[in-house]
Amino acid sequence: MRRLPSLVALAMIALVATTESRGQSPAELAQTAAYVASLQNPDGGFAPAPGEASTLGSTSGAVRILKYVGGSIPDVLKCIEYVRSCRAGEGFAPKPGGEPESLATSIGLLAAGELKIADKELVDSAVAFFGEHAREDEQVRMAIAGLEAVGGKSDDQARWLDQIRKLANPDGTYPEGPGQAFVAGTVAATVLRAGAELADRDAAVEAIKSGQRPDGGWSKVDGPSDLASSYRVLRALVLLKERPDLDALRAFIAGCRKENGLYSNTPEGEGNLGATYYAAIMTYWSRQLEGLPPIVETAGYVPLFNGRDLTGWEGDETIWSARDGMIVGKCGQLDHNVFLATKESYRDFVLSLSFRVVDGKGNSGVQLRSVRVPGTEMSGYQADIGDGYWGSLYDESRRNKTLVNASPEALARLNKSGWNHFMIRCLGDRVTIQLNGVTSVDYRETDESVARDGLIALQVHSGDPMEVQFKDIMIQRVPTPNEGGGAGFHVRRLETPQGPRAYTVYVPEGLDRSKSQPAILFLHGAGERGEDGTIQSQVGLGPAIVGRGGVPAVVVFPQARQTWQAGSEDADAALQALDEATKEFNVDPDRVVLTGLSMGGMGTWSIAAANPERFAALVPICGPGRADDAEKLKNLPIRAFVGDADFPRLHLGMRAMIEALRAAGANPDYTEYRGVGHNSWDRAYNDPATIDWMLSQKRP
Repeated sequence: MRRLPSLVALAMIALVATTESRGQSPAELAQTAAYVASLQNPDGGFAPAPGEASTLGSTSGAVRILKYVGGSIPDVLKCIEYVRSCRAGEGFAPKPGGEPESLATSIGLLAAGELKIADKELVDSAVAFFGEHAREDEQVRMAIAGLEAVGGKSDDQARWLDQIRKLANPDGTYPEGPGQAFVAGTVAATVLRAGAELADRDAAVEAIKSGQRPDGGWSKVDGPSDLASSYRVLRALVLLKERPDLDALRAFIAGCRKENGLYSNTPEGEGNLGATYYAAIMTYWSRQLEGLPPIVETAGYVPLFNGRDLTGWEGDETIWSARDGMIVGKCGQLDHNVFLATKESYRDFVLSLSFRVVDGKGNSGVQLRSVRVPGTEMSGYQADIGDGYWGSLYDESRRNKTLVNASPEALARLNKSGWNHFMIRCLGDRVTIQLNGVTSVDYRETDESVARDGLIALQVHSGDPMEVQFKDIMIQRVPTPNEGGGAGFHVRRLETPQGPRAYTVYVPEGLDRSKSQPAILFLHGAGERGEDGTIQSQVGLGPAIVGRGGVPAVVVFPQARQTWQAGSEDADAALQALDEATKEFNVDPDRVVLTGLSMGGMGTWSIAAANPERFAALVPICGPGRADDAEKLKNLPIRAFVGDADFPRLHLGMRAMIEALRAAGANPDYTEYRGVGHNSWDRAYNDPATIDWMLSQKRP
C-alpha cells in the first residue's frame, strides 16, 4: 500500500538543525522529504517533476535524498520492482524497455545498493558490461562508484585508475587554474572509492581547500559555485577526513533552497532532484565531519533548549549563554563549579545531546537527577566530561567518587577537541551512558535512599579558563509505573501456572467502565526481558503514550522471561494479562490491536497467526514473522515498520514477510525508514497516524 508520510510525522523525525545550519531547519527538511516522496509514480519509480514519467536517474536520486532528510519511500516494494524493470541485458537502461548504457548501469547499481537488492548475478553482469562500455572519464568514475555501492570488483580497475590519475600532473599535483579543486576532488574521490592510494595526499587536500570560494562552494571551471561541483569536492574531503569551511558551505547550500523544498544547482537556478541530492548529502557530511551524529533522531523527544535563549534554564548568565544554536559555558579562572540547571525536574528519561570542550581543555559534565545544595554546588549523578573522566559516571557532592569508569571501547571513539554525543538513560535504578554510540557506563544503584528524580544541569568546573558547548539537547520522558490505581501506568500481578508475574497496564484518563474500551497489547523486545514488570513500558509504545499526553485505550504491557513465540509460557501469560484487563476495564474484544518491537515484533506475527480471531489489527515493528503464516494472517489489517539500516536478518525478513502477505492476497501497509537502524519504533509509534490507526480498528 502506498501511504505518503504526513508533514507532522516527518517534522518529528527530521534532522536536528540549529542556527549554524543556516536555514536547514527540521520543518524545511520535512518539506523536502514530503515533496520528494510525492514524486513516486504508480509504477514505483520517481518522476523528475510532478506529472512526468519515472526515470531510473530520478528514482535513484529520490531514494538517496529520502535517506539524508529523514524520509521513507511511500511504496518501497514497487520501487524495487521499477528498478528491476530497468535491467537491460547485462546493464541498466534509463527507463524500462530502453537500451543499456554505462552511466545508467552505474545509477542502477547505486539504487540497487541502497535498496539492498544487489545479488551476485547483477554485480557480475554489471562488471562485464563496464568492461565493454566504460571508456570515457565520467563513465569510468561512475563505474567505480556503482561497483563500490554493491561491493563489486572489476579486473579493469587498474586500467580505470590509470586513466583517472592522468587528470593530475605526473608528480601527483594538479593543473593550475580555476578548475584545480574540481580535478583534485575528482581524482581523489575516485581513487579512494576504489580502495587505492593517492600519489600525493597533501597536494589533493591543498588544491581542494584553496579552491573553496568566498561564497562557500566550489565550481568546475571559472564560473559561479554550484552544488554539483561542491558535492564532488566534498566527497573527496570526507574520504580524506578533512574539513573545509563548513559554515560557509552550509550558507551556500541554504542559498540554493527553493520554496517547494527542492534545491537548485546555483542560487539563481531551478530546483531539481539532482541538486537536492547534493544538498541533502552535503548537509549530512558537514555534520559528520564535525564529529556530530549525521542524523539526530527527534522522534519521541522534546527539546530542552530552544536554540535561541536560556528559557527553561537557570544559572549564572555571566558564565552561561545561548550562542549560534548552542548553550555555551565560558569562563576565566574559576575557584568554584558553576551549573546551569533545568527549572523542571525529571525522573525516568532518555537524554540525548552533543557536546564539545573547546581545544579539549577543561572539565565539565551533565548532572542527572540532581539538586542544588548551599553555595554553588549540585548533588547527584554526573556524566563526566574532561581528561581522566571522559564518559564516566561520577557522584557529585554526594559520594564524591567515580561510580563507573568509561569503557575502553567508548573511549576509543572519543574526540577530545571536537564534538561528541551522549545518550543517557535513567530508568528506575539503572543509569546507562552511551558515548558516540558505544556503551560507556551501565550502572545499577543499590542504595535505595539515592534520589530517583531531580534536575538536569550542565557544569563548568573550577580551574583554568575554558569553554564548553552543548547542542541538540533533547529528552524523552518515559512512564514510571506505580502500584496505585486510577489513570496512568500501574503495576499489576498475574497468577500463572508458573507462579506470579508482574506486568504494567495503562489506564486512560476519564475511563468510563460502563462503556466498552479499545485495547492494545504491547510486546517488548529482548532487552526488556525480566521480572520487574515495569521496564517493558519504558521503551517503545509507553514513551509514545506519555509524549502524546495519553491515549483513549487500555494498554497492556506484559513482560517475557524468554520469548514471545506462540504457545510459550510468556505468550500464554501475555494473553492471560489481556484477558484480565478485558474483564476489569470492559474491553471490547473486537477492538484489540496487537503490536510489538524486535522480539515483540516477531511475537506479534506468531501470536496473531495462532490466534487470528482475537485481534482487530497488527502493528509489528522490526521483527519478521514466518512467511508460512501469511495465509493465516492475510485477512488482518497490518501496518509494519522497519529501518532499512537494521540488521539484514530483520530488515530483509520484514520485507520478505510483507511480500508473502501480498502474494497471499493481503494488502499490508509497510514502511522502511531510510537510514534508520534497529530503533525504528520511536518513529513508528510517535507518528500520530500510527496510534490513530490502531484506535480506529475493529473486527468485522
